Amino acid sequence: MSKSRNAMTFERLKYYRNLIGGAMGCIQSRLSKNPKPLCFSLMVTAKCNCDCDFCFWKHKKENNDMSTDEIKRLLKEAGELGYLDCILWGGEPLLRQDIAELCAASKKTGMYTKIATNGWFLETNPEFGKHTDLMFVSLDAIGQAHDDIRHLNGICDRVMSGVEYHKIHSPKMRIYVCCTVSAQTDFEQIKEVAQYCKDVDILLYFTVNKSNQSLEEAKNVKDTELEADKLKEIFIKIKELKKQGYPIRNSYYFMDYIIAKKNYYECAWPRLATVIYSDGNMLRCYDRKPFISVKDRPLKEVIKDPLFINTVNECKDCKLACVGNYALDASGLWKLEWPAIKSLMQIAIT
Repeated sequence: MSKSRNAMTFERLKYYRNLIGGAMGCIQSRLSKNPKPLCFSLMVTAKCNCDCDFCFWKHKKENNDMSTDEIKRLLKEAGELGYLDCILWGGEPLLRQDIAELCAASKKTGMYTKIATNGWFLETNPEFGKHTDLMFVSLDAIGQAHDDIRHLNGICDRVMSGVEYHKIHSPKMRIYVCCTVSAQTDFEQIKEVAQYCKDVDILLYFTVNKSNQSLEEAKNVKDTELEADKLKEIFIKIKELKKQGYPIRNSYYFMDYIIAKKNYYECAWPRLATVIYSDGNMLRCYDRKPFISVKDRPLKEVIKDPLFINTVNECKDCKLACVGNYALDASGLWKLEWPAIKSLMQIAIT
């Protein structure tokens, strides 16, 4: 039997550096009024070839994206400031013909470099894989069902073909499927995605749709959020799949939150992650309105600006109850809650 591409390797030790660094950063952030951001989250384009019903950003497709030089400058500064992780996303980041150059610039800084893609261009714009540590590719169902959700015929086949391509040509890049749990899928479809990931030896991560919190100005966004009881039912089954050995990387801490039908936690995500949109603006989480820009301004200066500090420190009072694995896990880590730490340690060693 061949060795799993997800087995422990020297390359994966980078993740432990991030985990230890993240824990130390959380402690530092807790002890200081000045937040210590660790994750650099950069929307490199608002443009996308899909038309997903639940997309918050579809009305932003005509926004002016930052230039290659602007983004490379920000990546360099983020590395110098000690950010550990970088994720490039969109829109669809592979629509940018310079995406490989941007991934290389991120990796050069020493940041653990990730990308989130819908998978359509995995083989037509593949060079990013040489400079990327981890890829998230969207897959919500198998076959036509996924095409219908993304409103793009053939995208499921393109995802699967692209995954096989990068398993061969990007052997050091970890591959995650990102499956959105919403009213547009049922558990049997979700299980098919889990089986696919197990069969092809890639990892699986579930995200929860919260489209009912879309912007007022967002056009054609449909509410596909599941009610709490239905969401609980699905995640009880997903948790069982994880116990059975399916390659699910959501934490038990996150799944137990959903299963308990909780709807509020003290969020620390903005204190640990800097999220920048394609036009250079940072947006407040609670109303997604721009409050400060990084264009033509050093990142070091921005994160020391009292406006930035006060805005991200106010996040603990947010009542939106975002159900994001990253935000919930990071908030648990920030509070040094043992269930969150234990769940993340279990993910790290598998």
